[in-house]
Amino acid sequence: MQIPAVLPVMTLPGAILFPQSLMPIFIFEQKYRKMMNDILEGDRLLCIALAQNSSDYNCCSPLQPHNIAGMGLVRACVRHPDGTGHMVVQGLARVALSDISKEKPYRTARVRPIPSCNCHGLEVEALMIKVVELAIKKASQLKCSSHELTNFLQKIRDPDLVCDVIGFTLIRDPQQKQHLLETADVRKRLHDLIPMLK
Repeated sequence: MQIPAVLPVMTLPGAILFPQSLMPIFIFEQKYRKMMNDILEGDRLLCIALAQNSSDYNCCSPLQPHNIAGMGLVRACVRHPDGTGHMVVQGLARVALSDISKEKPYRTARVRPIPSCNCHGLEVEALMIKVVELAIKKASQLKCSSHELTNFLQKIRDPDLVCDVIGFTLIRDPQQKQHLLETADVRKRLHDLIPMLK
């Protein structure tokens, strides 16, 4: 798909949008209400970036985003009479943010897609099998819809997608999730997932 050069950016504490993941978001801040309305009237695309340090937040100093974010498409939205809304965003791609073009009424930035690399080969295939095995074990320990997740992981053959599904679903630490989002090299991402899942 054609990715616009500049997109709105939501900077959130603890939220990382991976490709192919679905993220529900409650919109209540005034600036994000304006963003929501503009997005819905446009191409429905935005970026969701993890805040670098959410403990620094105050009303006069907006949260600063990490440079690598998830770009997503608003798949569904319910707007409420008070101006708030509930959106469901589907992740589409990793993007690098640069050149914050404006901060008000909401932040926008230039974006550049980050394609995945090292997605094929015998080593990648072996690593994927190991990561899926560990993920199924962890899912059963966490009791987080392990049956559905197990069935899904056993069906997909795309190592890139396997990494993103597991990273979004099973990794809890925001910094580890951000690390996985920033790692375009699928072979390295698989390597890094192994100790996280153990």
